Amino acid sequence: MGLIKLAVADASITFLWVVYIAFMRPMADIIVGTFNLQGYEVLVVMALIACNIFLFSWLGAALEGALWNPTPVLAFYSMGVSKDSLFSMAVRYPAQVSGAIGGVLAAKELVPPLYREKLSGPQLLVDLNRGILSELILTFLITFSVLTAIFKGPKSKFLKNWIITFATILVIFLGAGYTGPGLNPAHAFAWAYIDGKHSELEHLLVYCVAPLAGSFSAALIFQLLFATGKTKEKTA
Repeated sequence: MGLIKLAVADASITFLWVVYIAFMRPMADIIVGTFNLQGYEVLVVMALIACNIFLFSWLGAALEGALWNPTPVLAFYSMGVSKDSLFSMAVRYPAQVSGAIGGVLAAKELVPPLYREKLSGPQLLVDLNRGILSELILTFLITFSVLTAIFKGPKSKFLKNWIITFATILVIFLGAGYTGPGLNPAHAFAWAYIDGKHSELEHLLVYCVAPLAGSFSAALIFQLLFATGKTKEKTA
């Protein structure tokens, strides 16, 4: 796939991913109410996260490697296992951000009014230093888990996705009381842009620099622990 088509695919899948995330709370409440699952709200949310992983992994593969998050793009490039270059990443990141902004705007219009006022991006709930450290560590953990699942995990893509799902749920719960968590610079930037906070140093350090640093660090550590050559395998 050419770079322009890939950038369009990135923007499209990021748009859909952001809308899905925005609808998770309404969907969870509908499922709980419809099936009388009061007391099992956390399990319902976990199931929706699993659906997110499987759905968008399939969609990304169908779009020939489209991604909704800049961190794996950086990780795969750092490991030399993708066709990306610095130039292509410089094109893909703005495409993902534009898709995320479109997704936020769409969500604000489409989400039921009862939930609309509660829509927001990741929030920094601790001091700046702990926020930076939290995003860096959590992004390191999820990126390392993804790399392990893809390159050292089972051959079955189904099982790979379950490993990624469990890792995602874990880091979300670990980071909920610190930074949201963010884990996705494009998604976080989109909300900050809509709220007029995208140029604040706090946002840039916590939700842009820290996740990218965590992803890059995970790729380097993974390479130190496991010798990785070129691979044709796409992201899960």
